[in-house]
Amino acid sequence: MEKIDFCKAEKVKGEENQMEEKKTNQQCRVAESEIIIDSVQPYRENYQMRMLKNNRIPGLLRVSGCGMEGASRYYYHTGHAQSLETYYKNKDVRAEEILKLTRQFLSVMEKMKDYMLEPNYLMLSEKYIFEKNENYFFCFFPENEKTWQVSYHELTEYFVRKVDYQDLESIQLACMLHKETLKETYDLESILQQYEEEAKNREEKSKEEKIREESKREKDRREMEENQNIEVQENSYYNKARENYAVMEEKRYGPIKKFAKRFKSGKWGEWEDLITEADDYE
Repeated sequence: MEKIDFCKAEKVKGEENQMEEKKTNQQCRVAESEIIIDSVQPYRENYQMRMLKNNRIPGLLRVSGCGMEGASRYYYHTGHAQSLETYYKNKDVRAEEILKLTRQFLSVMEKMKDYMLEPNYLMLSEKYIFEKNENYFFCFFPENEKTWQVSYHELTEYFVRKVDYQDLESIQLACMLHKETLKETYDLESILQQYEEEAKNREEKSKEEKIREESKREKDRREMEENQNIEVQENSYYNKARENYAVMEEKRYGPIKKFAKRFKSGKWGEWEDLITEADDYE
């Protein structure tokens, strides 16, 4: 009977699993200022890699590649920038940040034309887009098998998950980009222009509504002040009328009250005074 070495069998099985994982998945290792992506494809030193080595292209991470046991490995120098996955781990993404990232992505693709680089090789995943000082940097990966349109649509799914749901404008932008990029081909620049026009119209409408609200508040304030002034005038007129009435009463009945007071107390005084007061009354 053949003796089976179970430890050796388990070791061989583990190695096979590792090889299988390597064949089916890209492996990524992130260091402090470097990210490494492994590919099962043999390394090819084509003109695009030479172009990237010999030129510093704004918006692209510096990259170098090499072969490794029939596969390939690519080194990206991040310069201590943070990936979107890390940068937005504990915060939400807002409309202005999505617009800035997308605008910079379009700008990078435009610059890549000058170097005859294929935009489909850009990695548009939150793991492979890096942010530093409000600038975004992208990984050029020659083994990428997706079109940039498909990759960007997948990025919009990340926007929808991470968007600030307290901000209506951010929600509208993320949902619009996700919806409009469902097509196989689309014009991203036109989509942004459409959004910006709609956002401008919403802003103008919001300003008009604010002006109307302020005008209504001002009108209500003036009416309130007018009502208060009328009330003050009425109270003033009423108080003045009461004062005038009191003066008239005092003038009219004062001598009689004085005469009655003296009559009641028995202090008539001099007869001439009585005649004078009575004459004054008449």
